[in-house]
Amino acid sequence: MRRSVCHRERVRRRPVCMLHAGLDLSRKKLDVCLLSQDAEIVEEFAAPPDADGLRGLARRVIAHGEPVRGVIESMTGARFVHDQLEEMGWDVLIADAAKVKGVGAVGVQDRQDRRAGPGAAFAA
Repeated sequence: MRRSVCHRERVRRRPVCMLHAGLDLSRKKLDVCLLSQDAEIVEEFAAPPDADGLRGLARRVIAHGEPVRGVIESMTGARFVHDQLEEMGWDVLIADAAKVKGVGAVGVQDRQDRRAGPGAAFAA
């Protein structure tokens, strides 16, 4: 049996270390929780959710020297954050709020949302 061109040109993939960023957007700030590949908290901080603040956020995270995948909850302003961070080299997913929230009082789970964000978006 002859193999297709795709199989003959297959490149071996090696595991890539990546940071995962849970992003929690509010009117005045964007809370960030950076997780390592092993789900350990690397850093938690907040940044202004405007263009300048997002550039500063990207510079701060780039200093870690690893590619970044971020997850932000679908809400007003999330598309702006998504587009700005993707222009700066991030891979950003927008998670459906109804699938990610789970059970709990509104506003009480914000810290858990940031920390669970990257994994929760894939499970949803």
